[in-house]
Amino acid sequence: MTYLFSAAAGLIAGIAAVLLIERSRERKRRRKKRTARKFEFSKLILSGVLLTYFAGFGVGLWAVAIDISQLGVFLAYVGTPTATAIGFYSWKAKAENVVKIKQAHPEETEGMPVDLNNIQP
Repeated sequence: MTYLFSAAAGLIAGIAAVLLIERSRERKRRRKKRTARKFEFSKLILSGVLLTYFAGFGVGLWAVAIDISQLGVFLAYVGTPTATAIGFYSWKAKAENVVKIKQAHPEETEGMPVDLNNIQP
């Protein structure tokens, strides 16, 4: 009975491995056909800020582990930039999507002006 389960597990694992290898090869073929992606400076800056933020997060956790009275300061450190970054990124994505929708559907959005300086959150 155990041999039957082992054989079935080996068969399933073998099929999964073949499928994964074939999928990997197909992805490599598709990558060669793609053109280079556009470099997005804002995402690079955001990544750098997040990297330093998480380094500070680690230091803050260490400080709270040493002295629990620093928990309020640590929570403010965590919450304020997080809320600001999420709000800004959402506003930026909304502005980009408004322009994309306007370009994709010019007939449906004919009477609606796109004022990027006055987009409300």
